[in-house]
Amino acid sequence: MSQSVQVESSLPVYRQIDGHHAPVPFLLTRDMFGGIPVELGGAEITALVDRPVAEPHVHDVPEIYLLIAPTPGAAVIDVEVDGETVRLTAPAALYVPAGCRHHFITRSAVPGSYCYGLFLHSPLERSEDHEPC
Repeated sequence: MSQSVQVESSLPVYRQIDGHHAPVPFLLTRDMFGGIPVELGGAEITALVDRPVAEPHVHDVPEIYLLIAPTPGAAVIDVEVDGETVRLTAPAALYVPAGCRHHFITRSAVPGSYCYGLFLHSPLERSEDHEPC
């Protein structure tokens, strides 16, 4: 193997995130691989139907929610962003700009449905579609 190849096998890494009711399982953290500009947290959501995992909260970095299910439409979450609710039906992705108050509630999910939050710690180019809150 090349000297640049690295493996992380002690996953997930649980971290307390402001606003969340329990530690969040992360598959990627900023301290992995010599420092990376992204973090990926989340888990299987079947047991979370109608049970919020966090109070409305804010991150100082943009986040992308990824909703994945075994078949299209098999998972649904409501994401409230700055007082507006957006319904996501799997497969779906939602961009939440830094500084936006948000939280989500799983409305339905079959086994094998996952929701991940991708935290973007490096600057993104602003576009007309992604205005700051």
